[in-house]
Amino acid sequence: MAGKSMLAVCYDGYGGGAAALKHVQIPVPSPKKDEVLLKLEAASINPVDWKIQKGIMRPFMPPKFPFVPVTDVAGEVVEVGPGAPTFKAGDKVVSMLHFMSGGGLAEYAVAQLKQTASRPPEGCICPAYSCLHCSEGTKIWGRQF
Repeated sequence: MAGKSMLAVCYDGYGGGAAALKHVQIPVPSPKKDEVLLKLEAASINPVDWKIQKGIMRPFMPPKFPFVPVTDVAGEVVEVGPGAPTFKAGDKVVSMLHFMSGGGLAEYAVAQLKQTASRPPEGCICPAYSCLHCSEGTKIWGRQF
């Protein structure tokens, strides 16, 4: 079980690049229906992340400031929301967090079940897993349409 607060990296407005990022203490989110809470082990920056920070995604992104960026993550399930029987605490997963909420540059993040997949317990190092969802997920979703 996660504590009540966590460390995160966020920004308060558009622009400024890496210099605009700051360390903050924020509440640990709680998983809702069909969501899981992840203790993050790795995150990778997706092209959409810098576009949001630069203001290219304006006026709809981010929905509010301060904003914790990054959506492609790897981690361990620590809590399961209602209606999320697919995973249990201790499962190692990769996920693409919802782009409107971000959250990958934090100790914990809430992930939707439909954007989360199990990963092998052994194999390549964890930082490499955080990149899988963007590259492989795009390929898989492209075949569906």
